[in-house]
Amino acid sequence: MTVSCGNDTQILRNRSRELGVNMDRLAAFFRYKHPTATAANVAGDLNVSLRTAEGWLGSNPSAPRSAVLLRGVLVYGPEFLAVLLPEPPAWLSEAAQNEAEARLRDQIKALKAQLPR
Repeated sequence: MTVSCGNDTQILRNRSRELGVNMDRLAAFFRYKHPTATAANVAGDLNVSLRTAEGWLGSNPSAPRSAVLLRGVLVYGPEFLAVLLPEPPAWLSEAAQNEAEARLRDQIKALKAQLPR
């Protein structure tokens, strides 16, 4: 495919290895988010079949379709997008870190509420 920008023309080659989804990282993310019933929870979150979600967590997974990946960004936020990129930009890493910190603060607050008074 040829892309033209002004006077510069660049030939883009198939770079599936660089741009492809790292399924090991994606599976680890799903397992982190849902330590139990991972496939069932992912299937529900992303509106895919249980079999599809199980496939992503299996030994020879195929990458999710782009529409599902976009849904994942909506459902899981910047952490999910950061997992998809080989080298996330600083702003995305910061957003993912902020989201993780907020989630941990919420967990601490919930645990403190369980303490006897």
